[in-house]
Amino acid sequence: MTTSIPEASHPTKPRLRGILHQWGAVFAAGAGMVLVATAPAGRPRFGAAVFALTLCTLFAVSALYHRVTWEPAARTRMRRLDHASIFLLIAGTYTPLAIVGLPPGDAGTLLCWIWAGAFLGIAQSVFWVSAPKAVSAGLAVAVGWMIVPYFGSVRAVLGSVATGMLLVGGIAYTLGALAYAFKRPNPVPGVFAYHEVFHGLTLVAAVLHFAAVLSMMRGARAASSCRRPRRR
Repeated sequence: MTTSIPEASHPTKPRLRGILHQWGAVFAAGAGMVLVATAPAGRPRFGAAVFALTLCTLFAVSALYHRVTWEPAARTRMRRLDHASIFLLIAGTYTPLAIVGLPPGDAGTLLCWIWAGAFLGIAQSVFWVSAPKAVSAGLAVAVGWMIVPYFGSVRAVLGSVATGMLLVGGIAYTLGALAYAFKRPNPVPGVFAYHEVFHGLTLVAAVLHFAAVLSMMRGARAASSCRRPRRR
């Protein structure tokens, strides 16, 4: 099993490679602070912080990996980090959703499965970095849709609009994974290729999931304020 990437396998980058995720990193930094400040103290804020941190990690690592021209050995290390950060974000996204949107028992079960799947994906990214694109993309999609059995419970907390954003975001992530795996569509090679389509769909999905989690945290904060005893 090889862990290095032949230099010949890296053609000239499209001109927009990494630009979308560079701006995504800026968005994630500011939006993450807003999310953590909005979340009620305690477990919800912890979940919000995990999501914010993994969101920043994905976009920052991706931008750094794709914008810089690395030597072969450094490129291999950065590719490992780039792919591993995808699985971190999947688990990080579902952490606040499980903590706030599910009963404690279901939340614990889902988080165990999600994080176990994420660590499996991270292990694949680190120890089998040259795996076929379909393997890493398929694993990411499988882990990402683990929430399906709990969707009804989450919907009751999120409401129809936020649930719709969560669902459309998941579809966007899945379409991005397919674009990555099959290298299609490839609209403007040399400028905006299939990988940029993948990055664009990832950014759209992340924004939708952020909006859904922010909406959930606002609801949790309002509910927490209503339960708080009034001072006389």
